[in-house]
Amino acid sequence: MALPSEMQAWVLSGFGDRGNLAWSTCPVPAVRPGEVLVKVRAAAMNFADGLMIAGRYQLRPTPPFVLGAELAGVVVATPPGSAFQVGERVAAQVWTGAYGQYCAVEEGRLIRLPERLGFDEGAALPVSYTTAHIALFRDGGLTPGQTVLVHAAAGGIGVAAVQLARAAGARVIATASSDEKLAIAQANGAEVLINYRKDGWTDEVRRVCPDGVNLVVDPVGGQITLDSLRLLAWRGRILLIGFASGAPAQIPANRLLVGAAAAMGIYWNYEEDGPLVKAVQAELADRAAAGELRPRIGARYPVADLFTALDALEGGRTTGKVVLEL
Repeated sequence: MALPSEMQAWVLSGFGDRGNLAWSTCPVPAVRPGEVLVKVRAAAMNFADGLMIAGRYQLRPTPPFVLGAELAGVVVATPPGSAFQVGERVAAQVWTGAYGQYCAVEEGRLIRLPERLGFDEGAALPVSYTTAHIALFRDGGLTPGQTVLVHAAAGGIGVAAVQLARAAGARVIATASSDEKLAIAQANGAEVLINYRKDGWTDEVRRVCPDGVNLVVDPVGGQITLDSLRLLAWRGRILLIGFASGAPAQIPANRLLVGAAAAMGIYWNYEEDGPLVKAVQAELADRAAAGELRPRIGARYPVADLFTALDALEGGRTTGKVVLEL
């Protein structure tokens, strides 16, 4: 089947605000050596999208470019000697390009999508689950029997962290901003549920874990980070994944020193961590195929409704992953 020469995509023409982002006609990406062309069926959203639009993300591609970092779809073109075949279902994390009808993807980034996962669930696998796995096991050193405090436990990172920590034999304390969100955390394996919008939430953590928590999974930042430092056990670690509150915390070094604690910045990419990422994602795909892991899709939007989806995500009105359907 002949491929089209043009496609529709969300193209960012310049950094600053959403006025520079438009659903536009642009060329279908050319496939370079080592890449395959994927027809995108679903793309998962991340908080980094808003930062990318504003020009405040650590990666700053030269505009114009197609927004979006997480996708699932079908391979439609391959170079000679490729390990992939036309028709295979795949998922991937990419720097840019997920919010378009087609995306050229480096073969090393591709995850073969288990048949039991739909495209929406597949799109939710590469970023959140990889991040949570690397945070808990490489940087957190999680072992069975330890206690993990997961903030925003009904979000994309939170659900992944709860599932992975619980499966590893950890005790999971989940926090969220509503009872509805806490119920989601409980359904995914959390044992203790705490609303961090209520006064005294840190006292509740101390009551159920008087010796402190071994790990804190923190995608929130701000005051939540500072409060969490006081909840760490001896040699505990706080895993800094993001700043959904809008601001990073100014961490007092003395608080780390007196508890022999550590604050770990959680970040990964293929250029620096390729072998690790491939191994982690292969494990995640196998476990998803076996039914041990199941991404939660909190909301699905047609790709044309990107702005509505972004408002919901940034406004804290979503759970699990937000997915755009193409």
